[in-house]
Amino acid sequence: MTVSASRSSGLPRGIRFAAMVGLVLAALTGWSALSEATHLAHFYEARERQLENEFPAWMGDKAVMETVVRTQYSALEPMREPRTVLMGVLSIACAFVFVASARMLRPDGLPREGMRRLLGRAAIVVAVLRTIDGAQFAVVSRRMGTALAQSMRNLPAYQDPAAADMVNTLAPWFAVGLSVLGTALVAGTFALLGQYFRSDSVRDAVLARDPAPEEE
Repeated sequence: MTVSASRSSGLPRGIRFAAMVGLVLAALTGWSALSEATHLAHFYEARERQLENEFPAWMGDKAVMETVVRTQYSALEPMREPRTVLMGVLSIACAFVFVASARMLRPDGLPREGMRRLLGRAAIVVAVLRTIDGAQFAVVSRRMGTALAQSMRNLPAYQDPAAADMVNTLAPWFAVGLSVLGTALVAGTFALLGQYFRSDSVRDAVLARDPAPEEE
């Protein structure tokens, strides 16, 4: 005797929404990590290409932007190899979250309970890795902010001592703040997803809708 229609029905709306968030966020985060790992693997070529590119007008003075880019790569250089590994592992962990989220939405015959456990664990791993990533990039961001402030001293608009002091004080902390905010948003969302899919309520809801083994 096969499982009844009520047991094989779709997941509750909250679980479906959480799985969709995991799917989209894992795709974006994983692609970003893989892209950075590729750039770091070709570190010097990527730096020269970026310096040769034309900067959009909205980014401001070309000389200032070149200084910021050089500072960014200079800050990344000592951590290039461990960060390449970190980004590679982060992209793989995101792939697990992506697949598990997709299978939660469309199991195609696979038990959702296994995907739920995988999704919960992988999301926590991504949260930890993304936090480490954010801590590393906060150091880079601070140096970029300092370089930006120093470069802007030569611009006419910042010849006033008060304006120069304000830029010198705020630019590094503003850069770090943006980095920390991005890390908190992404890593925090993955952590919440991990805890959510590891919760008893989600487990019970998934088990109630997983196909039961066929009985003789």
